[in-house]
Parts: sequence; C-alpha cells; structure tokens
Amino acid sequence: MHFQRFAVRRTIAAVIASGLALLAPAPVTAAPPPPKPQPQPQVYAYVTSLDGHVYVIDTRTNKVLALGTTAVGGGPERVAVTPDGARLYVTNAFKYVSAVNIAKKSVTNIPYDKSELSPDLLYGEAIAPDGKHAYVAVQNPFHGDKVSVIDTATNQVSASIDVDRPDEVVINPGGKRLYVSDSKGSLSVINTTDNQVITTIRLNEPANGMAVTPNGKRLYITGNSGTVSVVNLAKRKIVRTIPGVGTGGLTISPNGNRAYVVGVDNKKRQGKVSVVNLKTDTVTKTIPIGDTPPDTGSGRYFLPSEVALTPNGESAYVVGSYGHATPQGTVFAINTATDAVTPITVGAGDTMGVAVGRL
Repeated sequence: MHFQRFAVRRTIAAVIASGLALLAPAPVTAAPPPPKPQPQPQVYAYVTSLDGHVYVIDTRTNKVLALGTTAVGGGPERVAVTPDGARLYVTNAFKYVSAVNIAKKSVTNIPYDKSELSPDLLYGEAIAPDGKHAYVAVQNPFHGDKVSVIDTATNQVSASIDVDRPDEVVINPGGKRLYVSDSKGSLSVINTTDNQVITTIRLNEPANGMAVTPNGKRLYITGNSGTVSVVNLAKRKIVRTIPGVGTGGLTISPNGNRAYVVGVDNKKRQGKVSVVNLKTDTVTKTIPIGDTPPDTGSGRYFLPSEVALTPNGESAYVVGSYGHATPQGTVFAINTATDAVTPITVGAGDTMGVAVGRL
C-alpha cells in the first residue's frame, strides 16, 4: 500500500512538473532587425536641344542638373531611353544616331552613310521592351527607305526593314509587334522576330504621333487635322476618331486610363495639352501651355511638339518651340494631379525631343 501511494505521488509530481514547464515563458530571442529601405531609382527627363546637347531634368525638383548636359552634335531631334535607364538613343538631323551612356556621359555616333552627301533623313524611333534593339525610321530617296534595327549591345545596325517613306515608330509592350506609319497615310505591322511586314492598315491621314496602350490592344494616332484615330490592333482597323484633340506627340499613362496629346488652341493662339479619358475616348480637360501673345504686334506663342510622362504618371514634360532660332529653350512640367504648369529654362535653342527614365 505504501508503495502504491509513493508511485501515485511520483506520477502526480511528474504531471505538475510538465504543466509548469508548459506554462513557463519561452526564452526571449532577439527580433530580427527590420530590412533596410532600398533606395528608389531616381527619375530624370532627358531633353534634346537644337544647341546640340541633351539636358537632364531632375523630376523631383524640376531643376536642370548643372553637370547633366551631354554634347551630341548639332541637330538632335528625337530621344529614347532604354528600359534600364542606362542609355539614350538620339536621332540627329545630320544623319546619325547618338548612343549615350548616361553614367559615363560617353557618346557613340552610329552613322548611316559615311558620305557627306548622303540624303538620309531620320524620323521616329522606338526601343524594344527588353532593351536589345532600337528601331529608327530612315528615309532615303536614292538608296531606299527603311527602318534600321540597331543592336544596342554593339551599337551597330544589325538589320533593315523595307518600309516606304516611314516616319513614326512605336512598339507594343510585349515587343513582338512594331508599328510604323508612313507619310502616305498607311501603318505597317511588323513581326520583330523576323523583321517581316505582316500587313498594312490604312489611316485617315499621315501620323504625327503614336502610342500603344499598356495592354497592347489599341493604338492612338495624331495627325495634322487635330483628330486622334483609335486603332483596334486585333481587328487591324480604325474603330473610333476623337476630333479637336491635338496635332503633335502623345503619350499614355502607365495605368492606361488617360492619354496626353499636345497641340495648339488656334482661337487663343496658345499651346495646349489635351487629356483624353481612354475608357470613353473623350477629352476631359485642356491644359494651357505657355502665354498667349499680346494683342498688338506679332507675338509668338509656344508650339508644343512632344510629351513624356514619368513612370508613376504624376508628371508630364512638354517640349516645343517659340519659333526657329529661339535663343532660349523651354520645357513645361505639368503636375497631372493639379494641372499646375512649371516652365523650365533649358539650353540655348528649341527643345525638340523628350524621354523619361529611371536611373
């Protein structure tokens, strides 16, 4: 009996000890340190000027960086930035493309013909989403019109695509289709895998600017009439037109909800940016750009030509001209939430092209 009582006591003691162990607080361990915040890539606007330079604007402050200019030679026009933000490709009126290493500020000029008498004229350009190729529209009445394909790894022309009188060039977000308008009013659809023209789409007029929606389903095109044509890329035809929008360049917001189209308000004689709701394809508002000229005299007003948006869609940058031989260039920065417009003095000539990229 004594032995049984002792065994029971041992069992009860063991159970109590186990329960106390379960109730005991766990050993304190140090919490892992919070992850260090990763620096966010800075966003810059790159602007070409007829004074022969590319100017860099800090989009946080809208200030032109004091040491941010890069000489690319007289006559720079269009500019495009690679997806990684490391390089620029600048078309030049003097028949070459400048490949700019942004960090090093080094420039490699890619000529199309070493002859000084070459009649090459360079127009629109686009860079593939993977950054491996740049596409440039080239018109040459003697040696043939084409779209030149530049291998960005070597900065050499690696292929040519025959397109008659090409001007504007845009590539879809997937990188598989290149769209090239021509000065006759047609649109060539090109397979970038083999650089072959798949089909052509008839437009209402020659294009002045083109942009593809982020989902790759529609293409918006401006022309001299001020009407924007909406192309359904699956149906390969114009499905809608939007009158009275603008005649210049255009860009589409990253979320695909809005388009920003530059043009001129002829009644006020003033530059403008039209904001288009892409769900309804209607102009929701117009933002004036630059001053109106005085009633007396022949005052000049700003003629916008191109527009680019920051990756977050919060700021737009508009370039253009007050007329040939403008002694001072101007860029207009637009806060897309408030429509506030900030003029930025840039260089010593007309501002021609603009692109925005992270670095």
